Amino acid sequence: MMYVKYIKIKRTFKMEELNIKMSSCVIDYQIIKQIRVNQSNNPIKNIGINNTIAMNKLNFSLIDVLHIENLPVEYPDEFKKFCIENELNPPNITTGNGKALSVMLTYRFHYWNRDACDKFVERFKINTKDSIQLFNKHSQWGIQTNSGTERGKLYIIYPYCLSTKHKMRKNFKFNGSDEEKNIEIDKIKSTIKTDYVDVPNQLWQLGHKNPGSTDNTTDNLVLQPPIQAKYRDNYIFIDTLTKFPAPNKLKDIVENKEIHFTKEQIRSYKEIFDNLFTSI
Repeated sequence: MMYVKYIKIKRTFKMEELNIKMSSCVIDYQIIKQIRVNQSNNPIKNIGINNTIAMNKLNFSLIDVLHIENLPVEYPDEFKKFCIENELNPPNITTGNGKALSVMLTYRFHYWNRDACDKFVERFKINTKDSIQLFNKHSQWGIQTNSGTERGKLYIIYPYCLSTKHKMRKNFKFNGSDEEKNIEIDKIKSTIKTDYVDVPNQLWQLGHKNPGSTDNTTDNLVLQPPIQAKYRDNYIFIDTLTKFPAPNKLKDIVENKEIHFTKEQIRSYKEIFDNLFTSI
């Protein structure tokens, strides 16, 4: 029998200790900070763990890819239920990202490193330029992972909980409550802290400001943390934090009605780009 022990519950909740029984191995989380539990009869579903939690000791074992004989054809029922209840849209299980997610969920008490990711895509003939990208981006669509908190290890947090990125990106409509406003502000600050502030300097890289440019000089380079790899080919960077959508991304944004321009703005943009085009 396995036990997960959570200590130091956030001050607003009257909970000294939470023991959750699970099977097949033991995880000892010595310190997990900032656990948020809302008013519900289902405490497992509503445990939210901040991306910056400290996990001092984990008894996870490295996955042995040779022991995976067949890929799952469906996600686990518990995971599917969690996605439905929280309106999440995981990648299709037939895609590279979906296949990676399926084995992370199935072998939940194992972690993945780059070597294991490479062996996985080779064994199951998955076409990708970078195998680890199939495993380390799942917090972007809503499920909490340990990505960015432990170097060289990747796994899905269990019991399942929402990533701060998903919470931050949910449509926010201010209802006049300072409490609601502050909660949203804290989510945004937490995401920025996780993606930029807490990332070790050695993990930052020099990337191209404009992915479509052939300019390889320092004028076209910008310092970027790992999270910005997901923006590759979609944005032109002005500096580390300021970006402008590349044409293909701008087209998607407009078609998906993620942004709305006034007639005056459209006219001004057209004038600017017309002048740029004539100056070529």
